[in-house]
Amino acid sequence: MTGRENGGAGGGMTVEHVVWDWNGTLLGDGPALIESTIEAFQACGLPAVTRESYQRHHVQPIPLFYSRLAGRVLTDAEQRRVAAGFQNAYEKRRTAVTLTADALPALRKWAAAGGRQSLLSMYPHDLLMPLVRSFGIGSFFTRVDGSAGRDVARKAPFLARHLQVQGIDPARTVLIGDSVDDVAAAEECGVRCIVYHAGADALHHRSHFGSATAVSSLVAAIESVLEQAAGRNGGDVAGRGTAAGER
Repeated sequence: MTGRENGGAGGGMTVEHVVWDWNGTLLGDGPALIESTIEAFQACGLPAVTRESYQRHHVQPIPLFYSRLAGRVLTDAEQRRVAAGFQNAYEKRRTAVTLTADALPALRKWAAAGGRQSLLSMYPHDLLMPLVRSFGIGSFFTRVDGSAGRDVARKAPFLARHLQVQGIDPARTVLIGDSVDDVAAAEECGVRCIVYHAGADALHHRSHFGSATAVSSLVAAIESVLEQAAGRNGGDVAGRGTAAGER
């Protein structure tokens, strides 16, 4: 957990709901994202990108990230060329991308404990839904939301809306994600956050997360949620029973 937890009055607040991030968290596409950026920069004749420089400079929004990687402010035309090069490079790798190794065990573990879970991604909604269906995990989630429109620089407004439409108390929620934007969105919305850091395949350097607790697997993230729930509530997760997606 991060040090910014909302425990409720007396510290007795229970965890009812987990919100999962998609890219780099449930979907193990970190290597494809990094390799595609490396290829795009090379194709555009820009400074070479390494995994280390990718992690060190990674930031949202992406145009700022590209300028940081280039060591200067890229023109609009350059931004468009890099973005197109990235899309072409990612498309070549897309079919080989799979779920993170322990994504299914993590989803099943939380469902078996009686917890609810949903998916929130900044990936375009119309592209996200077929992917979720193709991996056969849609039944785990009470709701799946991708982004729509152009305002995708910050995740916080999407997270607030995601919780509101489901009637979920932010203080009873944990967000599991892999980016600084996930941590910032959770903090702004009053949600606890666990950072999944995939080591060499992570998009951010570990130092970007400051004091936030990072785990190296998704099962470890769920175990952290369960340990906290057990410590505060005698071993029970609120809403224990048949959860969406329980198998």
